Amino acid sequence: MKRRILLRHLQLLSLLLTVPALAQTPLPGIDLERLELNPGAEGSLVVSLGELLPAGHYRATVALQYAHDPLLFERDGETFRIIGSRATTHLAVAYAATGWLQFGLQLPVVAFQSGSDLTGENIASPSSFALGTPAVSARAGLLTQDKGGGVDLALELGVGLPVGSQAGLARDGALRLAPRLMVGRHFGFLRGGLEVGFLSRPSQALTQRPGVLVDEVGNELRIGAALATTGRRLRWELNVRAMVPLTAQPGAVELLPGARYLVKPSFELFALAGMGVGSAPGTPLFRVMMGGAFGNVTPRRGPGESSVNCEPGLAHTIEECPEMDEDNDRVPNGIDRCPTVFGTLERNGCEKKDTDSDGLEDALDMCPVEPGPASSQGCPLRDTDKDGTEDDSDTCPNAAGPPENQGCPVRDADKDGLDNDKDACPNEAGPVERDGCPESDTDKDGVPNRIDSCANEVGTYENQGCPQHIFPLVVLHATRLETRGKIYFEPAQTRVNSRSNPVLDWVAQVILEHPEFPLIAVGAHTDDRGMPDANRRLSQGRAEAVRQYLIGKKVPPERLAAYGYGQDRPIDSNLTSVGRENNRRVEFLIVDPQADKTPSPKREPGTGETR
Repeated sequence: MKRRILLRHLQLLSLLLTVPALAQTPLPGIDLERLELNPGAEGSLVVSLGELLPAGHYRATVALQYAHDPLLFERDGETFRIIGSRATTHLAVAYAATGWLQFGLQLPVVAFQSGSDLTGENIASPSSFALGTPAVSARAGLLTQDKGGGVDLALELGVGLPVGSQAGLARDGALRLAPRLMVGRHFGFLRGGLEVGFLSRPSQALTQRPGVLVDEVGNELRIGAALATTGRRLRWELNVRAMVPLTAQPGAVELLPGARYLVKPSFELFALAGMGVGSAPGTPLFRVMMGGAFGNVTPRRGPGESSVNCEPGLAHTIEECPEMDEDNDRVPNGIDRCPTVFGTLERNGCEKKDTDSDGLEDALDMCPVEPGPASSQGCPLRDTDKDGTEDDSDTCPNAAGPPENQGCPVRDADKDGLDNDKDACPNEAGPVERDGCPESDTDKDGVPNRIDSCANEVGTYENQGCPQHIFPLVVLHATRLETRGKIYFEPAQTRVNSRSNPVLDWVAQVILEHPEFPLIAVGAHTDDRGMPDANRRLSQGRAEAVRQYLIGKKVPPERLAAYGYGQDRPIDSNLTSVGRENNRRVEFLIVDPQADKTPSPKREPGTGETR
């Protein structure tokens, strides 16, 4: 279809009949240009796909565009070209102030335009050179695909300034607003997207019959779609731009395929060519555009894309281009252990080389300049102290020692067969089971003090270290003193019953004869009869009474501690009389005074009992 202004039965024509012959009808005040560049050119040259330039980057574009037959009219079957040829220079700049905000500026300049000689029709010819409508824009990024948004989404507001040339059909009558929403997504080596915008411009009647409007330029809906290749130096794109009129004007569609070539990281060449369908003013029969851009024109790598830098002649890192082959050895960079040296696939891209002549090639040799056996990955076996144990396994690589001691010399000052590092008493001989410390035996009866209930009297092992005529009432264990008798108290009182004195006297004697026991914890317990708080108070009072009895027997107070647990720590069932009797008890525990915890007595056979 032809782009035309219908002048059949024009009111304009009737006016021409009444004006002087030399007067010409001026052209309407409209901006005829329908092509706008995408200033940042992210993805497409003329359709925005929701992506912004990286923060701090800029792009400047210079393009020359030719449009054929953008404005015609017909009368009585004859076609007249108001503008048959139009060449326009487009200047555009984009700058990303932040990662989510980008500014743009466009300035079209009509370099040349011409058409039919319409002087006979009393219609003024447009200016051959004209300044177009400057447009500024601000674009805000809302979502990005690479940060989990799924798509690139942006919102832009453009403003066209009414400062162009009206005589050159390059200016609207007032300020022009152009908000638009754009969305795009990367699909591997392709990128697609869509933009929808609204153009608000002053309404301008072009042709009309008497009382009936035929053609008008005004508000319109602009829709664009694009599909572009990515990740290559030469990229292709297909653009479709459509106009849906919101006033009495015809619609239009343009199809614009194109190509872009990255000459170097800061310079790009491009070209577009396509055709227009529709009779809206400004829609050409065909359009051709070519130009160049400089600045930060190398496209960034999107999700799922290969890097455009992975093309011959462009600077890149080996990690950036794992599929390339820098050394041309047919081993891709991603698996080439020697990516800059020609090699073979079986050697992971490395050449066969054995610098130290140890029979292991350098690619497999952990010490390529020092000969060594394959068992040590080509590294020499080092034994600094010459003790037969390799340094890697030698705990003491600078001091000779037997293998069973991890290559360290055996140091045994007390000659007890235990190395000083493992000997708790390195200067005193002692058995292994006591960590090298000697057994203390004050009375020299062969029974160590730790289990001797009569440490100051010669006795037998079978009688707990006591003479045969003495029956010991206390048996020593590693963590407790076991009493061979019960501890009795006055009923419901804390006073110790006198029949418990013999047992407590033995306890006092054992504590005094064993200064190696720094602290004895006296723990008193009850059964569950009575109130818990009362039982705790009763048991605490009884533990204190036992402690005081022992202090009265010359045991230093600082070696004794009293704890009343009440019924909280039973060792038997409280449902039977036997069980309750077992739970009523007094225990004597050997504790570490440095341990920051309360002792937890446990029932052992033969422990004392609380009544």
